[in-house]
Amino acid sequence: MKKLTVILLVLAVSLGSTNVFSQGAPKPIFGAKAGANFANIGGETDNKLKTAFHGGVYSEVFFDYFLMMQMEILLSYEGHAPFDDQPFSSSLNLTYINVPIMARYNLGYNFNVHAGFQVGFLLSAKSKYNDEALGEIDVKDEFNSVSFGIPVGAGYEFWDRKLNATIRYVIPVNNISIFSGAGQKRTTSVFQVSIGFMLYRPV
Repeated sequence: MKKLTVILLVLAVSLGSTNVFSQGAPKPIFGAKAGANFANIGGETDNKLKTAFHGGVYSEVFFDYFLMMQMEILLSYEGHAPFDDQPFSSSLNLTYINVPIMARYNLGYNFNVHAGFQVGFLLSAKSKYNDEALGEIDVKDEFNSVSFGIPVGAGYEFWDRKLNATIRYVIPVNNISIFSGAGQKRTTSVFQVSIGFMLYRPV
């Protein structure tokens, strides 16, 4: 319930900001996006990069023609791949609802850079072993329910902002594990490549 409340609050702020920030500037944009995650779990362990999916919705609210606020709500699959092909080696599959809120600066009409803050709400966490007999184990109780990150990236927009491409790295901030002893700290870092489509822009 708390997760839903925060997400609805972000949507309300986004919609409420439309009239405040867009006076005399381009109209706000609302759209959908999807792409690939190249994720890993860092800290005090060695793991392999995992390729996964992210997707969701976004809004772009303009202060003026150059400075704007960009907000997103994304379903994001993270974690790491098995370290090797041995039976007891496992992948970690984390599922988050991520809410990045970023300042964006347009370098000309099409190219932009952005940075901000992201909060993630953990939906599930499972370890899956290479050996099918060992199966998949729910490990959600070993992880904090909230993660924090600093997204930094760049994007390019096509066809009057109807289509956009984005690359981004989310710098981890907190320990996502409930354990903090020697060798037990974990961080989730993600490099993202996305394609976005404009769904609505007020006339």
